[in-house]
Amino acid sequence: MEVVAERRDLAMHPKLLMDTIKRQAGTLEKANLEGVMNSIEAESPEVIISFTQEDDKAKLSIHDTGIGIETKEELIAHFETFGTPHEETENTYWKQFRMGRGQMFAFGKNTWRTATFKMIVDIEKDGLSYTLEENLHHVQGCQIDIDLYKNPIGHSYNSIESYKERLKEQIKFMEVPIMFNGEQLNTPASHCKWDFEDENAYYLFNMGADFKVYNLGAFTMREDLSDMGMHGIVVSKQQVKVNFARNDIQHDCPIYNQIKAVVKKNRIIKTRKAQTRLSSCERQATLKDLRDGEQDYDDVKSLALIPTAQGKHISLAKIRNSKQQWSFAPTGDRLADNLMEMDLALCFSDSVLDDLDYMGDRKEFFLWLTHTHDVESWNGSKSLWGEFTSLYTTFDCLSDGKEKTYEQIADKKYTVSERRIVKILQEMNCWDGRRILLGYSDVASGWTDGNSYICIERNWLKRKHLSYSGDITKIIMLLVHELAHNDDTRHTHTHGPEFYEAQVEICNRSNSPINFCSNFRYRIEQSRITEKREKEDAKLEKLKDAENKKLGLAV
Repeated sequence: MEVVAERRDLAMHPKLLMDTIKRQAGTLEKANLEGVMNSIEAESPEVIISFTQEDDKAKLSIHDTGIGIETKEELIAHFETFGTPHEETENTYWKQFRMGRGQMFAFGKNTWRTATFKMIVDIEKDGLSYTLEENLHHVQGCQIDIDLYKNPIGHSYNSIESYKERLKEQIKFMEVPIMFNGEQLNTPASHCKWDFEDENAYYLFNMGADFKVYNLGAFTMREDLSDMGMHGIVVSKQQVKVNFARNDIQHDCPIYNQIKAVVKKNRIIKTRKAQTRLSSCERQATLKDLRDGEQDYDDVKSLALIPTAQGKHISLAKIRNSKQQWSFAPTGDRLADNLMEMDLALCFSDSVLDDLDYMGDRKEFFLWLTHTHDVESWNGSKSLWGEFTSLYTTFDCLSDGKEKTYEQIADKKYTVSERRIVKILQEMNCWDGRRILLGYSDVASGWTDGNSYICIERNWLKRKHLSYSGDITKIIMLLVHELAHNDDTRHTHTHGPEFYEAQVEICNRSNSPINFCSNFRYRIEQSRITEKREKEDAKLEKLKDAENKKLGLAV
């Protein structure tokens, strides 16, 4: 049989187009952003947005007085057909795929009015078909009215004000006035005060709660702080190459790679000058720069960069000059903590190995990090790290034969969570005058001197989940157990008849600690919620005020 060959075109199934329409935008404010970008690209001098609701129905409208769609041919090519390539004569500040209007179609019945045309798109009712009306009276620009399939107020957003705030983040630095229910939401980037500006972008360094990237004033994404090494804002002056959903930037975008180089340069300058403690993201980014040869050892050696198992950080210079044995241990390990508290060894958190993707011999980690691990530089590296490297031992060997300890922790060293727990326990006022304390031990979950205090082992407490009633009961019963002892339980003690009689008596009291189990859980939850809300509100307000002040916006 003769072989037959033919050339055929690949095609797209209608289901793929429908999925593309429905799944581009995960939020209504992102779809709203698309409408705003279309209006600005149509050269509208402003964009008017309104959001209204009546009963359980809601309507979103986006109106402009831009160029609009003037001919049926243009309508078929640019509205009806998805993915039509852009012409050189078009304004394409953001346009890349000719797919964005689908985001608006996904959220409700769309009625578009432009020139003498009206287009009605209702994908839930009509699928991929739409109604086109012609020869209507002429209107300037484009008017989009969206009858939302579901009222988002009370579901996705607490209020219209909440929606407005979310939308404001999307369009915050666009150059054209954008009005929402009569209020202008944006401030053009060119009107703000920035730390630095070049032909690619505006830059704000070390401000805010995260690192936000805006593509020509339109919000695109939050960058990984451990990569950027700082908080801040970047607003590009040129179009960057985004992915299909417009929520990430392609790794091969030359403009954005130049922008990131500016951010990195600023970060390196700051770390070289740093005399104070760095943030977590700054530490991680600096370690990656050191690993990648973009930071010199001498520039960062005095900074507290390396995490210990205690959750603290220590400088490379201090590490190199140490004469103690050292190893890597899990963060929070109580034996590692004891070894460091007693100055018996240095225990670094093994998390740093994962953070920096180190898979080699652990004893050579610092040689590798500071680029002194290759054969050619070994002689020089011996003077830098050779003696310290020789002090390495595995954590198992380091912990063998160590003396069992019972140590109290000073109140000022309690974490916020620990302070909350101890305070609520103490307020129960059922411990016969004994104070509730925290401490360290590698053999006991709790102990008492039999008279003045009961000590809970910190790491045992950390493993308890205070939202689980079983763990709350374990905490209370531990304290009851120690309260039943009238002798020192730090070394040897017995559980004779007197002990069990005391334990039963404590459990049967009218103010028995057992009676506080449910109340304890409630008070912990309420205290945590209240403290977290107050702390977050204060922090975000402070960051927001600082950011706006830096940008020259009204506070």
